[in-house]
Amino acid sequence: MSQNKEKREELESQAAEIQEKLTETVTEYKKIGNQMLVAGGIVAGAYLLYSTFSGSKKKGSIVGDAIKSYALALALSYAKDLLVDYLASLEQETEAEVSSVEESSPEKA
Repeated sequence: MSQNKEKREELESQAAEIQEKLTETVTEYKKIGNQMLVAGGIVAGAYLLYSTFSGSKKKGSIVGDAIKSYALALALSYAKDLLVDYLASLEQETEAEVSSVEESSPEKA
């Protein structure tokens, strides 16, 4: 019976380690995904700006131009919101890391 208990405890500790590693990996992937989303939004906004203001030889209709302008405004607004959210989360992470370092460091008298 003691061998079974030892084996079970060993397997449970291995499972806990694997779960912790998976959680860390998922967190890292979420951060990378957010960064890629922000970068993609910025690139899409830049492309929309470029395509809107580049010298097009076609004459567009008033409705088409209005739709392009509205779509551009929405895309840029969305990219700005993503960037602001990302920067806010980055600031919170930095503040949390700084406060945890301050708490863990011994105070000098």
